[in-house]
Amino acid sequence: MQQLQEVDIQRDQAKRDLQHIVDQISEPPFVGALEDEIGKQEDEARGADQAVREAQAVVQTAQRRIEVTDRRLYSGSITDHRTLEELQRDLYSQRQQLPPLTEAEQRAQNDAEQAHNASDWLHALRAAAIEIWNERQSQLQVERSAVQEQVDELSRQVEILRDQMVRDDLDVYDQYRRRRPRVVATVAGGVCAECRIALPTIVVSRARRGVRAVECPSCGCLLRVG
Repeated sequence: MQQLQEVDIQRDQAKRDLQHIVDQISEPPFVGALEDEIGKQEDEARGADQAVREAQAVVQTAQRRIEVTDRRLYSGSITDHRTLEELQRDLYSQRQQLPPLTEAEQRAQNDAEQAHNASDWLHALRAAAIEIWNERQSQLQVERSAVQEQVDELSRQVEILRDQMVRDDLDVYDQYRRRRPRVVATVAGGVCAECRIALPTIVVSRARRGVRAVECPSCGCLLRVG
């Protein structure tokens, strides 16, 4: 009975270990959150690209206006002094407006570059995280197989030991084991090995005789005098 108990306890622990491993085998939980973040970042990058195109269009329009005004001013076709002065003022004003526009274009390009860099970083993070996760999952599968083999072997040992026991003893064992994992406790020096409580002499004597099952008054295990 005590030998069966020890194998049963080992199997229980192996089953707990197996369940702990199984609980860790799953799809990577972080992928959904990363995908959402990547989607947001890609939207931001597309918006930044659109801002660059709009800023470039504004700069190009300003440059064309300058080119048109410059050609009119220096074409020689306009001789009126007042008209020439107006064109000179227009050209000066247009050239003054160009630097802020090109600066805005540069800022838009910088923002777009940062947005794309952030998107690339998130993609790399996702790939690296999945690789690490997959490696861990592979390791867990190996561990699962090993522990499952251990559970199967212990189960075979349990069946062999149960077949060797008489029906009455097996019924008593099953009855007690439904209450607690450990059914039998050894008595050594008058002390219960399970709860470490000193037993009354009469209890030890009854357990030693082995006429009937004797329980530890503290932990309830069946006592076996070693």
